[in-house]
Amino acid sequence: MYKEALRHSSSAEVNGLKSSNKVFDNERLEFLGDAVLDASIAHLLFLRFPYKDEGYLTEMRTRIVNRDQLGQLASRLGLTDLMDINADLRCNRAALKNIGGNALEALIGALFVDKGYGVADRFVRERLVDQYLDVEKLMETTVSHKAILLKWVQKNKKTFEFVVSNDAEKADLKNVTLLVDGVEWFTERNANRKKAEELCCEKAVRKLNLPTSS
Repeated sequence: MYKEALRHSSSAEVNGLKSSNKVFDNERLEFLGDAVLDASIAHLLFLRFPYKDEGYLTEMRTRIVNRDQLGQLASRLGLTDLMDINADLRCNRAALKNIGGNALEALIGALFVDKGYGVADRFVRERLVDQYLDVEKLMETTVSHKAILLKWVQKNKKTFEFVVSNDAEKADLKNVTLLVDGVEWFTERNANRKKAEELCCEKAVRKLNLPTSS
């Protein structure tokens, strides 16, 4: 399972050499680990900031659980060095950052399946947050556009959601549409769903002329 967590979709094993043995890449575990990570960080912030409101907690979680931050954490852990990945991708720093972040989520997913939520949660808190992140200092960084839009939505009693579909032209791309009160605002195409969501939110923040600093 841990080998699967560190096996990228570009791996030779995934692309034919061992297809008869049903060798999987790490995307399923990444899906699971993403949910476990969100829950762990939400619980940590809930306990650490007992007097902060929902908007603050949501903003903080967004700053911790984002592609750039996860990519940096994966780099510090050396995950990409351990990964089963196409050799050409190892020379692409931008790709490695995203691949590493996804692998970190997959690793958390593997811990959850193998050892349960308690162990996965302890890994997130002790190995990631306590060792590498200054949570209070993160409040000084630029707010994510998704967090800004969420705060505006809550304040104005509106709703927003994302509708995701596979791209008709390229199988590795996702079409992500931002809906506010059920009305389509923006659509972005990207291989990474969260990146597409952030790009949609960035356009929404510009449309609403919302401040981008706290």
